[in-house]
Amino acid sequence: MLRDTLQTAFNLVGICRLYPRHPSFEPDRFVPSSLLANSCPIIVQGTDSPSKIFLPPYPFPNMTIYHLMMWMSSGSHQKLENEVQRLVSDVPQADDFDIKHLEGFSVKKNLKELDKDKGEEKVTFPDDWIKTDVTIDIPMRSREERPKAYSISRFHYCPLVEVIHAAFADIQAGAFHLLPFKQLWKDPMDNHQEQIFDELYTSDTWLEAQDDLQKLPKEPGCSLERIIVGLMFFSDATHLANFGTAKAWPLYLYFGNLMKYVQSLSLVSPPDLILNY
Repeated sequence: MLRDTLQTAFNLVGICRLYPRHPSFEPDRFVPSSLLANSCPIIVQGTDSPSKIFLPPYPFPNMTIYHLMMWMSSGSHQKLENEVQRLVSDVPQADDFDIKHLEGFSVKKNLKELDKDKGEEKVTFPDDWIKTDVTIDIPMRSREERPKAYSISRFHYCPLVEVIHAAFADIQAGAFHLLPFKQLWKDPMDNHQEQIFDELYTSDTWLEAQDDLQKLPKEPGCSLERIIVGLMFFSDATHLANFGTAKAWPLYLYFGNLMKYVQSLSLVSPPDLILNY
């Protein structure tokens, strides 16, 4: 079988690339070294539905309770003399403080107000997000016990294919590596070569998957390049407020086609949020 391979010249540190076939373009030319040291090459796009900002006393019924709850969540767990003095000046002496608002006040009651899900009234999701109810089987401690079904209501998600389409339509997709390659290092002493694994698209697994993809029958009438999209998922508990117990587990998506040095700078540009509940 004739292979249209391409091996680049060894650079100053003795590294070259071995492509299984000629790439359609070189993505790294879109990422200047100066940007790798300072920022991520991104395009800031506007949105038709800006985020809503809810002003105080939200989510509490009045400003008096708002001031008190803000004070409780600040400082240490053991309030010292100066903190008690701050309570007096920041709460009772506030211009909008009203002692009548504290009638029937309960810390637990107002913490529960924070944890109540009022997303249907307060949060607006984009049109391409879908809301559904899902059921997850939770494994039990004993293998003999059957998994317990756990239902999640009002689960919001964005279809994965739509996220991929949006990412590859963005200008940053010009920095995506569409074709995997082997990265080789040549020892300057005896010229022996070793393979370097530093990116997802330089792994043997990606190379094998790309080769398997090329062996599949093509779609009738389609001449587009067939590539592998590397999806990297990340999730962690995220607190929804500085006080209270309400939290969510958003699922984030990064693309393995993007150089890791650019990925590490993604803090200046959040990843695509695709699932949230």
